[in-house]
Amino acid sequence: MNRDVIGVRLARNSPVTFVDGNQLTLLPGDEVVIELSGDSQEREAAVVIGTGQLLHGSIGKLAGRALRRA
Repeated sequence: MNRDVIGVRLARNSPVTFVDGNQLTLLPGDEVVIELSGDSQEREAAVVIGTGQLLHGSIGKLAGRALRRA
């Protein structure tokens, strides 16, 4: 598993979305700006699974990437 994969929530009770951490060191509770694939609009999201915390999973294609801390 790529250690740069992070899990974020776009809203408090929304499903976890997995994105490329883009070589940022992020911890649960951090706020980030992400860009979803196929959408050039930037969105704020809360990190719920930080850099290096995802040990194993079948995620498939990532939904986007982190751009920077919010």
